[in-house]
Amino acid sequence: MAGGADGNTTGVKRPRRRAFKACLQALQAPDDLGESSNTLTTGSQQTTRVPLDALPHYSHVLLVTGAGVSHPAGVPTFTDSGKQAWYGKAKKKFKLSGSGKRMFSYAFFAKYRDDATSFFNEMAKTVRRATPTEAHKSVAHLRAAGRLLRNYTLNVDNLDALVDSQAIYPRRCDTSGTVLTKLPKRGDVVQLHGNVLETVCETCSTIATLAYPPPPNLSAPCCACGACDSVRHRIMLYDEKAEEAVLGAGVGSTMMRQLAEDAKSADVVAFVGLSFEQSASVEYYRKVRRAAIPGATRLLVVNPDGGLAASNVASATSFDTGVEYVDVTADEFLAHL
Repeated sequence: MAGGADGNTTGVKRPRRRAFKACLQALQAPDDLGESSNTLTTGSQQTTRVPLDALPHYSHVLLVTGAGVSHPAGVPTFTDSGKQAWYGKAKKKFKLSGSGKRMFSYAFFAKYRDDATSFFNEMAKTVRRATPTEAHKSVAHLRAAGRLLRNYTLNVDNLDALVDSQAIYPRRCDTSGTVLTKLPKRGDVVQLHGNVLETVCETCSTIATLAYPPPPNLSAPCCACGACDSVRHRIMLYDEKAEEAVLGAGVGSTMMRQLAEDAKSADVVAFVGLSFEQSASVEYYRKVRRAAIPGATRLLVVNPDGGLAASNVASATSFDTGVEYVDVTADEFLAHL
């Protein structure tokens, strides 16, 4: 997600990262992403479908994962459709016109901080009840086998950490929650949008585990710097201007460069559990597509509703024929991989 609008409640000047902000905005200009002759016609679009059993076992796997990985565990997706989707829940709770996505903006958070915090607490309770899926376990197996370059996740749950807590980036270097600035290691799960079961201080960037049960608001002073009304859930909001505080020192300015470098060295880049309805996921796709070496890096979009994903990728990229689609679940794909 992304955020940052009016209402700096801390009085601290927040860093602006143009590169990161661009990654979290909808890009409308089409790219010339090249063509491939290995296509099939599906409806009005040409898409390349790949059967699961035709995929080999790759040695250098790069994953970009989304809500489809955690949804089978009971974690809602970020859409407006369905009573159990986060945007749909927010729209109903706050009687929002248009999309419930508005609640996940920093402008809404700054204006209705207690209401937003209460909703994030509800999210945390839901996530806490969830258990890792076969997909999360398969990612850990890839890591243990030395075949996972990295897993960049848009999810804000802690299910990857429940499988392997040492593989989460950004990580904390001590009990106070001070964030390390080192780059992620091979095999790490990079939390691009934070973790709803953690808090962060917008003044000093201290990360801490969200108390259980979570307090109705997070008005208590920061345990590290003592700042008041500065602690919040560590999830990235739309229009966020304090990404350094939310993601960790140095993370917001370097993760896109690292993603591009990983795409250059990967045998395969798989976008798993993403529908590409969110601007951030589209920009991550664009970043990888530009960096991937043609003929050396295979690009896969894994979604049981491959038609929806293909349509969204097409509309965002002036139809890219350099990607292949695997119409299976995250559990099925990652277990095979």
